[in-house]
Amino acid sequence: MNTALFIALRRLRLPIIAVILSYAISVTGLVLIPGADNNGQPVAMSWFHAFYFMSYTATTIGFGEIPYAFTNGQRMWVTFCIYLSVVVWAWLLAAIMALVQDRTFLEAMKRGRFSRQVRLIREPFWLLCGYGQTGALLCDRLGHEGQRVVVLEKREQEIFELELHDHGLSIPALLADARDAEVLMSAGLSHPQLAGVLALTSDDPTNLGIAAAARVLNPYVPVYCRSETPSIAESVLAFGTDMLVNPFTAFADELRLLLANPEAHTLFTRLTPTHGTGRLSDRPCPEGQWIISGYGRFGRLVVDALTEAGRPCTPVDPTLLNASPKEFEGVWQNELNELKEAYLPHAAGIVVGTDNDTRNLAIVALARQINPDIYVILRQNDDHSALLFQALKPDMLMVPSVMVARQCLAAMTSAMLPRLQEHLRDMPSVTVQRLLEHLPHEDTRVWEVRLNHAESPAIFAWFGAHREIRLGELLRDNRNRAERLNLHVVALLRGREFLAGPDEDTLTLRPNDTLLLAGKPGAHYWLSLTLRDEQVLAYVLDGVNRPDGLIWRWLASRRKDADRS
Repeated sequence: MNTALFIALRRLRLPIIAVILSYAISVTGLVLIPGADNNGQPVAMSWFHAFYFMSYTATTIGFGEIPYAFTNGQRMWVTFCIYLSVVVWAWLLAAIMALVQDRTFLEAMKRGRFSRQVRLIREPFWLLCGYGQTGALLCDRLGHEGQRVVVLEKREQEIFELELHDHGLSIPALLADARDAEVLMSAGLSHPQLAGVLALTSDDPTNLGIAAAARVLNPYVPVYCRSETPSIAESVLAFGTDMLVNPFTAFADELRLLLANPEAHTLFTRLTPTHGTGRLSDRPCPEGQWIISGYGRFGRLVVDALTEAGRPCTPVDPTLLNASPKEFEGVWQNELNELKEAYLPHAAGIVVGTDNDTRNLAIVALARQINPDIYVILRQNDDHSALLFQALKPDMLMVPSVMVARQCLAAMTSAMLPRLQEHLRDMPSVTVQRLLEHLPHEDTRVWEVRLNHAESPAIFAWFGAHREIRLGELLRDNRNRAERLNLHVVALLRGREFLAGPDEDTLTLRPNDTLLLAGKPGAHYWLSLTLRDEQVLAYVLDGVNRPDGLIWRWLASRRKDADRS
């Protein structure tokens, strides 16, 4: 039984029984008490007429449709019935008013409405656990691209924020704990159209519980989990989570790529779905001494990246000292004085990465005052402080929620895209420059193509005929094969072999290859037409316009035989 209906029946059980009994008593009395017609002859009221009379009397409508005047006995009984019906109806209405204000009933109604909305979804959707800052970015991006999202959030304020924002599509949302298995099931964990589960709350243990429940209840659906704690990250990976998202690690990897190959970093920025990056200025990361203010999980990862690139680092963090809470502010003042007098005037760069936005802003302001040319890598913890951080114009800005959103969107676009970042540092500069030259800046679209029977039936049939196809041949324009489509193959996956920036002129394609392509949005349609239509593929590869249909093929064969003879 529906939970809301069960609660309603339980709350209204006694008032409803009282109304039924009052009607039964009233109608029975009217039937048993004899009446009289205009001639004084006895008249008995039928059950139907008695119920009809009580219906318009008890509901205060009062039609007054009485064939004969009541006797005194009937009038006394009707007077009793009127007061009785008023009392029981008042009781029932009061119970209904209390019910519609009952928190349990309202939550049951919302959950029932939420479950119905999820069941009616007929296209692929993502289950997002934890709205917050990251969830808002993902919902906005996915919603405006036409992808459905279902949200679970246990903070009422975040649900309120979700309802205020326009994300392009209606987003079913439920105020509940996503660790609850029943909640996950009602949110569509077993739905056939579920594309994946995103465990992106700000609490790592909660994300672990969500990932574990999702993996156990539906082991076939992809699960992306956010975790910044190493011990919890190991547990998440032990459950077989498809992707572990750590904003600190993601930023450190981006910094490594920037230090090792700036052009490859620019290429990766164009390939990411948001075309965003933590790099806000074009200045190269300078060599020399670097200061690390905030030597926590984020600071340590940045130090590793800078050290690998040959840039020495000096951590300056009062938390490294054994200071009591009362002494902490004094220690901070001493550290600021030390920064001002000894480190900042000669430093090439500074990394400000504490978990306090106010303190981060103050340190950057001090650094820029003493050393205007210092390279600044800044951490922003709260999205609501975005205007303040942008006003300082740091060279690189790390926002955890934005980093997590970028990582998730990249993995949603293609599982090859996060893997590509690992190979970009070793990609030849000629290949990087070629891709940068041809890929558009703002509207680059990235997608994945599998050369199998389901997604590419035309080319798969050619593979069966033992026809050798080079990658460059496939990229010809099917409207004019003398030209090529405005797209490029960024990577190729063949079994366990991953090729970044393959040579399009020499590489021979094989069945079940997976291509990661980037180019103009319109090129996606024309390539898919080539991969699915054998006649189009024949024109692209051989320049032959093959006739379509049995009759046209028969006529073409007759003409060919006539030409031979």
